[in-house]
Amino acid sequence: WNGDTLEKIEELVLESGLAKQVLSVVKILPHNLAPKSTSSLANFISPDHTLIGLPENFLPGHQRQLTIRPTATNKLFNPVPLFAKQWLEFSRWLQTKNTEEKVILLSAAPYRLLKNLPADIPLPAMVEITAGAAECLTGFTDKASQTHYLTDHELYGSSRKFYRRSLASYAKLRTGDYLVHIDHGIGRFGGLTEKIQDGNPREYFLIEYAASDKLFVPIEHTDRLSHYLGSPHPPLERLSSAHWFGVQKKVKAETAILARELLNLYAKRHVAQIKPWQSFPEEELIASTFAYPLTPDQLKTWAEIGADLSGHQPMDRLICGDVGFGKTELAIRASARAVFNGCQVAVLAPTTILAQQHFDTFSARLSSYGIKIGLVSRAQTTSSIKQTLAALTSGKIDLIIGTHRLLTDDVKFNHLGLLIIDEEQRFGVKQKEKLRALKPSVHVLALSATPIPRTLNLAVSSLRDLSIILSPPVGRQAVKMIFSSRHEDIIKQAISHELDRYGQIFYLVPRVKDLPAAASVLKNIFPKLKIGIVHGQKSPQQVAATMRAFDNGELELLLATSIIENGLDLPNVNTLIVENTQKFGLADLYQLKGRVGRGLVQAYAYFLTTSKPTAVSEKRLEALAQTEELGGGLSLALRDLELRGAGAILGYQQHGQVSAVGLHLYGQMLADAIAEQRSGQQLPNIPEVRLTLPLEGRILPELVPAEEARINLYQRLASIREPSELLSTAQELIGRPLNEDKTDRLFKNLLTLLEIKLLAEVARLQEVTCWHQEQQGKFSIRFLETPAPELIERLTEFDDNWHKVESTWQAEHPLAAGAWIPWLKQSLKLLQN
Repeated sequence: WNGDTLEKIEELVLESGLAKQVLSVVKILPHNLAPKSTSSLANFISPDHTLIGLPENFLPGHQRQLTIRPTATNKLFNPVPLFAKQWLEFSRWLQTKNTEEKVILLSAAPYRLLKNLPADIPLPAMVEITAGAAECLTGFTDKASQTHYLTDHELYGSSRKFYRRSLASYAKLRTGDYLVHIDHGIGRFGGLTEKIQDGNPREYFLIEYAASDKLFVPIEHTDRLSHYLGSPHPPLERLSSAHWFGVQKKVKAETAILARELLNLYAKRHVAQIKPWQSFPEEELIASTFAYPLTPDQLKTWAEIGADLSGHQPMDRLICGDVGFGKTELAIRASARAVFNGCQVAVLAPTTILAQQHFDTFSARLSSYGIKIGLVSRAQTTSSIKQTLAALTSGKIDLIIGTHRLLTDDVKFNHLGLLIIDEEQRFGVKQKEKLRALKPSVHVLALSATPIPRTLNLAVSSLRDLSIILSPPVGRQAVKMIFSSRHEDIIKQAISHELDRYGQIFYLVPRVKDLPAAASVLKNIFPKLKIGIVHGQKSPQQVAATMRAFDNGELELLLATSIIENGLDLPNVNTLIVENTQKFGLADLYQLKGRVGRGLVQAYAYFLTTSKPTAVSEKRLEALAQTEELGGGLSLALRDLELRGAGAILGYQQHGQVSAVGLHLYGQMLADAIAEQRSGQQLPNIPEVRLTLPLEGRILPELVPAEEARINLYQRLASIREPSELLSTAQELIGRPLNEDKTDRLFKNLLTLLEIKLLAEVARLQEVTCWHQEQQGKFSIRFLETPAPELIERLTEFDDNWHKVESTWQAEHPLAAGAWIPWLKQSLKLLQN
């Protein structure tokens, strides 16, 4: 827009923010179909009809929206065939259509569909591929217009409408954030800046260091930068100082020791040989009682668990997924397989409330199949626990659920086969290893909602198996968050809205001493409101009784401290009110938000403050607000949560070393240390290759208008390690093939520079330079160390212009029409050992 004038309409790719194409016209359907005038429905209904009233939320999801369901309206629509990746059958079906008919392919990923279609199957002119509407569940034929609509359901055999966050989008870099340069240390990001080099404008990442030092990092070298996660205000390095070298040397020595200990720890488990477990028909019956279809990530993770359990070595798998993304369901299915194979299961939960919740959930799903389930926690009486443990020892109990009480010496198993650790980050290493030590061959399945940085995954995945669940359950809606100062009107509005739809409410205060005042206010506003109160100073039996009453619907509102933070799954609770939000930690607030929105109903979280938030509190709330979309927990840059997760996942607390270099670089160094321990050889450092070439490559604002999006796209492209992946990844990001206009040409030039840099890194080069006069270029390459004679022989056989000049190798080549690019690429490929 320019004022009130519409200047240009662009179609964007949502994932990357890249402009896909310029449009001349766009048709926007109305957000709702509200009429200009209203009339009573009774005026249109015959007296012979019967009206049936349904509860407000009887139809799950999609409230106040219209959904096309062609199978229910066969007078208007005909069904279409199901092809399920049978592309030859699909092609034959297309050939039967005449020129007056039209075929529209509605796909959640149109560009991927084009790649999946075999090249030898031509698409007739009447076929159109477009982004599928989420409300169109299945395909159909519109008789009137002779138009056939096919969705992913018909094309692939299953819906591809699951939303899945990209791992690359976890931590977005913003101006002012702390960064770590692998060679120069911790600095502050100053944004993108432009400088002229060799007559061409080039973009750089500006990094600000101590004493006003500045470093300009070329965009092709952004892979040497990582987002700093560690202490809140780390000291900045000096560019001319040797201090950073000393820090790296110390951390490298520490990671070498840790890597050795970790390898020894996990090697002991891999020595054990066990009998593979089989699957049983009853498992299918148990799976059919789950209320939702498994998401793609759940299906993949369950396949991985099944492969682990059918192997000859004990499983050691960590499942990481956001709150409410279905980790418990996978634990239930794994437990059933364990019991059917004659083994016992132990489920370790961090709190009494969560242990009770698991007991109720596991019992509801498994008890009818003859699986005996027991519970031990502080909420049980001494005599009850004694009876349960006796039954466990004798083998009469198949599955035991408990808190830290399971870790005491009087807990004896008859034949433990599977250990499930929920909220793994809440337990200490010695506590977890105590149960593992009971039997070296026990399978271990750990569940965690803690975000794990990609670089730390690199280290962890080489030691234990890791599954990440990014796709939310079908129909799940993101929790809407409201941030406000505390006043009774908003409290009254929030509670009334939830009571009107027959739901329940969590009301949270930060301290036990705040509970009486909050209860008094609530009673004044709602005298008849049924309120339950729980906190950590009540006895476990009192807490359990209140939670049971709340779960059964006997209470409408639960007034509590953060005792409810972890793991509770109550689908009827869809409003959360938090008082004095500024007194909670960011990780606590995010976990609390996860207690609502567990079903298909729109949930709300009200975060209320009673005083002006401090600057730190404002940043905390701002970060929380950015997690409103589903799966937002995996993008939340929580220092406390990620640091706690690093220690828990690795089995060691390494806060000091992590803070010194940042979590991402620490994870990379640990991965390198593990690889060196395994191979017995030191890994070579990746050289920083200086490129000075007659090629301007960058991402213009016309392609990606937002600077933040350009920054993250530069980082994503620079992190690719395989040259062959550059073009395909770039085209996938922008959703179309690249053309020859200036915007796309500069983008393709950037990909060329990145490819040359990767080839030069593998060839162990320090720099690749070109001096040019008119249309002739003189190229020079400098090696990091003396190259092997056979490499030089290959180079000179390819082009005998290459010759040695002092410490470099040089050659001349024409520059016209970019002829030097394939010549230089081939030269560098021949230098790869």
